[in-house]
Amino acid sequence: MLRYVLCALCLSIFHHAAQKDGPLDMRMGQNAMSGLTAADICNEFDQMELQKIFSKYGDEPRAKTVAKAIVSNRPLSTTKELVDAIATVTPSYAKQKRKGLTATCARVFQSLRIIVNAEDKVLDRVFSKVCPTLIHKGGRLVVMSYHSMEDRATKRIMRDGTLERTKNVDQRDIYGNYAGPPKPFRPVGKRQKARKEEVEVNPRARSAVLRVAERLDS
Repeated sequence: MLRYVLCALCLSIFHHAAQKDGPLDMRMGQNAMSGLTAADICNEFDQMELQKIFSKYGDEPRAKTVAKAIVSNRPLSTTKELVDAIATVTPSYAKQKRKGLTATCARVFQSLRIIVNAEDKVLDRVFSKVCPTLIHKGGRLVVMSYHSMEDRATKRIMRDGTLERTKNVDQRDIYGNYAGPPKPFRPVGKRQKARKEEVEVNPRARSAVLRVAERLDS
């Protein structure tokens, strides 16, 4: 049993994939030789499916527009072709950086990477099964995430003990005491974000969120 487990989520290997031309693949680890590639998704999924992926896994505000552009520019086989497709409906620079080409490409590539490697399912297994088994009572689970989906999952597992959106998770008896199923964790403190000084040294830290939870006796 361990006293501390640190999970640093969201691998940076594909953070800058949009800046280098190469095969539109994105498979890694056990998925490297099998399964869907990013090209398969871009070329075979319909516009509505792509829109849902970009909205759910990338928080893309223009998911519908981007999905339509990808469908209109098929077939796509390289990262540059995907960037070029996105560029047909996205300005290179925008007053709101979030809506510029670089930021939009980052969210689209991130969304595809999550789907290709089933990262949401891996996250569920790590939080729901692995961490509760490894961490000793009173130990700490420390999670650093870089994407809103991962932070929401972290918050939910630490608060509710499950990644499922279930009703009446916080069941109480007539005295106000918790009466639901045992929870594996209890949040410790509030979420932490990088200070201005840290961001100046490491710009990637801007989106990082750190959460800590204590392992309960369940």
